[in-house]
Amino acid sequence: MAVAICEEEPTERSLLEARLARGWSPTATDTVDGPKVLGYAACAVP
Repeated sequence: MAVAICEEEPTERSLLEARLARGWSPTATDTVDGPKVLGYAACAVP
């Protein structure tokens, strides 16, 4: 079991920025309307 302790709860923005800084990139999901990046990660796609 793992326990994470933070001074304050991280925001969606800070988590996304940390992922992007480590080289992660959002992956599009095939939808009826075509491929789309879903969720907060869509903020990282122009």
